[in-house]
Amino acid sequence: MLKVIGAGSFEHCFSLRHYCDNLIQCGSERLLVDLTECTYLDSTFLGTLAGPALKLRKQGGVLQVAGSSRRVLESIRTLGLDRLFECIEEVAPYDAAELRPLESGVSQKEMTGELLLQAHRALLECDPRNAPKFQDLVSYLGAEVGDGDRGEAR
Repeated sequence: MLKVIGAGSFEHCFSLRHYCDNLIQCGSERLLVDLTECTYLDSTFLGTLAGPALKLRKQGGVLQVAGSSRRVLESIRTLGLDRLFECIEEVAPYDAAELRPLESGVSQKEMTGELLLQAHRALLECDPRNAPKFQDLVSYLGAEVGDGDRGEAR
């Protein structure tokens, strides 16, 4: 389980991706994200969550989000992620002492563009209505990181 306290932003996306990838590689078929104390999610954070959700869906699994505020839920819906994530009302009780913070910051500066590109490509893949919002950014980032397909959604 992952609990987002405060804002979920680009700063935590490298750790978020690493955490989710590890769980999926270890065979997890369900990831739960507790948003009961989340105040804001930026597009990079949501796109980074969408990547593992897409992987899980292809494997018959699910990414669940729970306890979203109206503002956070609106961000999820606006990007069409409510059709990808399973939105649930409540989280079963858990031992908060077992939670550990995600690292913030970028592990390698050259990976920043690639992370942004992957996150926003995932948003394009999730909902074609996101193209007007993010296609220019995806094209720009694709060119910046030397991506051969110039930012087309994969």
